Amino acid sequence: MAAASNPAATSQLDVILDGTWVMMPSVDTSSNIVGVDVYSPSCGHPHGVVFVAELNPDPWPSPTSFHLLDDHSHMLVIQRSSGSKAGMPIGGIDQSANHCLKGARPMGSNWDLMFSITAGPDSWTSSETIAPETTDPFGNIVACLVGSDAPTGKVSGMQKLSFLNVSGAEFLAAPSDVQSLLPSPWQGTGSLIFEGEVPYMPTLQHERAAFDAMANLAGMDLALNYPLPPKSYPGAPKTPQPRYHTGMDCGYALIVFPS
Repeated sequence: MAAASNPAATSQLDVILDGTWVMMPSVDTSSNIVGVDVYSPSCGHPHGVVFVAELNPDPWPSPTSFHLLDDHSHMLVIQRSSGSKAGMPIGGIDQSANHCLKGARPMGSNWDLMFSITAGPDSWTSSETIAPETTDPFGNIVACLVGSDAPTGKVSGMQKLSFLNVSGAEFLAAPSDVQSLLPSPWQGTGSLIFEGEVPYMPTLQHERAAFDAMANLAGMDLALNYPLPPKSYPGAPKTPQPRYHTGMDCGYALIVFPS
């Protein structure tokens, strides 16, 4: 009952992005994040979204629970209680766990789904982090990605943006059944999860197409030489297969920092 009498004290919305996304935070004059534009590179991914009324959902929602999204612009409008602070400083994004591109470049037009988040998060957590390297047929450790914009450290396949003191949320331009996923009026806590691939055929051709599309969209010199290493799960192959991607996703999130 305490939460009902003072919902701002406990209200939280986590926006979770799983898969291959290009994320562009915008900042105010104090370098605090005030919004995030999210693009999906145009490579044939079917996109899905689901809302669960809990944080850190376990078990993860099944693929059949996701609603597919049409490929056009959407807007996630997040309202907060009066007196809430601005979003977190952009320096709080963990650059050691992400492929970060510094400085704005001309964005390509080859994106499928695009949506804008109209507020800055209170925290930004990166997970499903791997080093993009593997072993070649001769046993040598090699980089999966090459080019002048190839990542030099780790990359992450899941991003969680947490918003506190939420008083309401709307996912505009989405079908009515998708808009109705978000409680109105807002109640307590929940997670809005975007999946970049629901489902897909895990071929190396598809993985290459995803990276080509991401490079073209963000204006990068980047190419895939070897499949990304698989995430750790029971029964995972010990060595990469020549034609098949063995992980759960075919890419990761690219974060483009403003100039």
